[in-house]
Amino acid sequence: MDKRSDAELASAISASDAAAFKMLYYRYYELLFAFLWRRTQNRETSLDLAQELFARVWNNREKLDAGQSLKSYLYKIANNLVIDHFRKKGVEQSYFAADPPDDASVTTDEVDFELREQIEQAVAGLPPPVRQVFQMSRFDGLKYHEIAKALEISVKTVEARMSKALASLREQLEPFL
Repeated sequence: MDKRSDAELASAISASDAAAFKMLYYRYYELLFAFLWRRTQNRETSLDLAQELFARVWNNREKLDAGQSLKSYLYKIANNLVIDHFRKKGVEQSYFAADPPDDASVTTDEVDFELREQIEQAVAGLPPPVRQVFQMSRFDGLKYHEIAKALEISVKTVEARMSKALASLREQLEPFL
């Protein structure tokens, strides 16, 4: 298995190295599909958008910058594709919809189920921009600077939104913790 860094992959892909592109695809496809799924809540749409994302990367490969975070670049494209998708459909708020239920994580323990339900409701109750930053950080594992690049906002804005999200969640979930 190829252990090249993202910067090395970006450099190789910009030189039209198909093997490097394949490695990029295998490294990030599942993460990006999950990101798209959480935002669209539709499997087919997420599959289409993921394919469009990688097609754009390949078609614009000469513009890849090895000095730029490849992960941030991919999430930025994914974010823009989702926005464009909903803009074409004339739907704005669907982009910020809460995560779909995960059947594999449902337990038979009523306490765990109730707590999970409360957490999901608390996250869903966050203002859309705050929820988006929270999901990208906690569910997608992005760093603040990567979120800032993907959403084209400042790192300070990301920090402020995360502070607001965490304070709100702490307050809402206090009786359960």
